[in-house]
Amino acid sequence: MSVTVSREEFEQMVERAIAGIPGKFRSRMENLYFAVEAWGPGRDLLGLYEGRPLTERSVSDPFGQPDRIRIFQKPHEEMARSHAELEQIVADTVWHEVGHYFGLNEFEIARVEARRQRLRALRGRGRAYNQKR
Repeated sequence: MSVTVSREEFEQMVERAIAGIPGKFRSRMENLYFAVEAWGPGRDLLGLYEGRPLTERSVSDPFGQPDRIRIFQKPHEEMARSHAELEQIVADTVWHEVGHYFGLNEFEIARVEARRQRLRALRGRGRAYNQKR
C-alpha cells in the first residue's frame, strides 16, 4: 500500500520538515535551496544533496551558486503506508540531506539518525504515559 498526496501537500511536508530542524542548525543553513521533484536519478532515491559541504568551505571561497537539496516525491509515496508515516519519512530524508550539507558522511548520519529514533521513541513513551494519567 502506498500513499499519494498532491505536489502542494508534499511541498508543505518538506517545509514542515525544514522548520523542524533545530534552530542552531537552521540558522547556519545559508545559500541552500530545496527542490521537490517527482523522481530522482534512481527509482529508490529519496533525496540528494548537491553542493560543497560546509566542512570543505573557506572564508576565502568566492560566492557561488546555492547548494541544492532535492527531495523526490514518488519514492516517498511508494514507501509510506500512511499519511503520518509519509510525513515522518520526509522529515527523516530532509534531516539526512541537511546532514550532508553540514559535512556528515553516511556513517555519521546513520549514528545521528539512530539517536533521533531513540529520542523519538522515548518521547512517544512519555506521551503514552501522560495520556494514561
